[in-house]
Amino acid sequence: MKVTVDGVPLDLPAGTSGIDAVFAAGRDVPYFCAHSYLSPVGACRMCLVESGSPRKGKDGNFELDEQGEVKIFWFPKPMAACTMQATEGMHIKTAATSEVVAKSQAGMMEFTLLNHPLDCPTCDKGGACELQDRAFEYGYGASRFGFDRRHADKHYPLSDFVILDQERCIHCKRCVRYFEEVPGQEVLDFIERGGHTFIDTQEGGLPTGFSGNITDICPVGALLDNVARFRGRNWEYDHTPTTCTLCPVGCAITVDARNGRLERIVGRENRDVNEIWLCDAGRFGHTFASEGRLTRPLIRENGRLREADWDEAIAAMRRGLSGIHPSQLGLFIAADSTLEEGMALERFAAQLGAGNVDHWPRHPVQLTAPAATLTDVAQADALVVIGADLGEEAPVLELRILEALRGGILPTEFDHGTAIADLRLVERPARKPEKLAVIGRESSIWRHAGIQAASNGHNAVARLLRPDTDELRAALKLLEEAEKPVVILGADVLGADVLGSGTDGLAAQVSELANRTGAKVLAVAAAANSTGLAALNLLPRSGAAGYAGLTDAPAAFLSRLDPVGQGLLSLPRGFTVVHDTHLTETAQQADVVLPAVTNYEKRGTTVNLEGRFLALEQAALSAGEGADLIRTLTALAEALGVRPQVRGLKSAQAALQERLGLRVDTLPPQGALNLNVNRAAAPVGVPYTPQLWKPRMRPAPQASEQPDLGRGQASWAAPLSAAAPTGGDD
Repeated sequence: MKVTVDGVPLDLPAGTSGIDAVFAAGRDVPYFCAHSYLSPVGACRMCLVESGSPRKGKDGNFELDEQGEVKIFWFPKPMAACTMQATEGMHIKTAATSEVVAKSQAGMMEFTLLNHPLDCPTCDKGGACELQDRAFEYGYGASRFGFDRRHADKHYPLSDFVILDQERCIHCKRCVRYFEEVPGQEVLDFIERGGHTFIDTQEGGLPTGFSGNITDICPVGALLDNVARFRGRNWEYDHTPTTCTLCPVGCAITVDARNGRLERIVGRENRDVNEIWLCDAGRFGHTFASEGRLTRPLIRENGRLREADWDEAIAAMRRGLSGIHPSQLGLFIAADSTLEEGMALERFAAQLGAGNVDHWPRHPVQLTAPAATLTDVAQADALVVIGADLGEEAPVLELRILEALRGGILPTEFDHGTAIADLRLVERPARKPEKLAVIGRESSIWRHAGIQAASNGHNAVARLLRPDTDELRAALKLLEEAEKPVVILGADVLGADVLGSGTDGLAAQVSELANRTGAKVLAVAAAANSTGLAALNLLPRSGAAGYAGLTDAPAAFLSRLDPVGQGLLSLPRGFTVVHDTHLTETAQQADVVLPAVTNYEKRGTTVNLEGRFLALEQAALSAGEGADLIRTLTALAEALGVRPQVRGLKSAQAALQERLGLRVDTLPPQGALNLNVNRAAAPVGVPYTPQLWKPRMRPAPQASEQPDLGRGQASWAAPLSAAAPTGGDD
């Protein structure tokens, strides 16, 4: 359809909102209540525009004016652009060409600021506040009202993580609509009327899971992240766009650091993965990254660990490993390590001839059924979740399922970005629980399902193929009658099968289910990058037992694994080197402890549960002498007298390009999808226990809990003189 904005002709798809038409023309209009992933409601009245449309006469043609041009009939008053649908031939005027619009917007800004407190210098949103920016651009610049402003509670806790300043709230209703429309929880609403209106919850708190998103979408400083509150000003932060690795979804985030500390995690848009939402664990669970960190190597002398430099640590490793043939060394890494780190370990293990190499937890099973993406989940007309507790395994995947239940409407994408106001989104959307079946134990997604079937994860897929209950028969029928069905497999079914009859049985059952119903399958990966590392040769060979046989290894190197702390495995009696960010229980028993960096401090690549390659960037955090796995392996290689083939990030990325045929150093912002990569997996009979893996979100140890390092008092933030190994070409 043809639309004209301030004299600029446009060709737009039908159904486009007026506000998106304005931005498509390169013009600007202020707004507070509109949000790309929420319903447009026209609450703030800031996006006022003049608009007019042609009329058709009795002959079916547009009426013409005296000059023979199509006559435009203008609406008598300015209209909110976010709730107005652009129509064929419509003309729109913004403040750039209409004095009426400019005066109307200035008047609305004056009303918005009527009772707003003048506390911008002390507000955490200062410098990044939509109200500040728009008041400067579209306001009068001065207030005509000298009376005292309304007062309300300025430190009202909605939960342990979210603080509400009731004076700053401008009643845009974003937070209310978010809970109603995204997680489907009607917990917030307006209370009282007129000048006494405020936001609150009758339940006395916000539900955990996804509550922190309201701090991102609040256009003012009314809703604040209590973990990051008063930690710094927006212009003092170093903002680093990166990827969250606390679960296999791979949400896009921005890491805000100040003076070397990680102070705040903010959601970042990736339409194909998390849209713009984060779970509370990913948003608030970052404090471990700056508290209680290991900043220098530790070596064991006289039965106790003491601080040392890297040269001393290398010498200690050389002495401790002198009686061990390099091929006998066990090499074990966490499955949230980057692809580059995995590539470095694979090449290093090949140089040593080491067969006892492993990553943990492994991608559990190799599937041949068609793979589903997160977008497939959001647009599915039938979903069956089998053996998954998504609130623990992949929280944002739960939001994509709920998106499917409310119609699977994904906002349109324009040249100016995601649609600001998609008119297909409505308040209090009707959900269709009959589209969702949950098989397994009760979990957070259970209450949204129309079909609920309790089942042991070990044989859930087999029982679904040959249903013996009404619930299972209904779930199978749901898949068979759908046009776009998706099956989601969780840890209960994936892990139980590997511990039992091996992966071949489950793979065959899933293939049979997919062929019978036409469903795509999404297997929830065991950890953040277990899908990617499964594509590398990081598996035990030559009869080695792998990570599960750690106790029997002659000597071992463990990177960011804590088997002792999890109470499942003990360290070998031989020499042990631990590479970790904190002094875990495993590290306390090691012979040499090397300081590691967190995934917030790495450059590299991870692969999420759908097979999407996503980039990690290095945030400006103080890690002391901490080093990533690539650099640490160079130190281990020096102790063993070996020159590693991969000595830095660039050489690791070159090796990955050779192996995978993909340049991971030039990934687009939304990542690169490769559905085939998540078909690689561990061989039959490899133990897989999801309970072995827990994201690193523990608090820093208290002073009374800090272990004796052999120097009288632990030095957690001492000035550092020595530097970690450089890693060659990094």
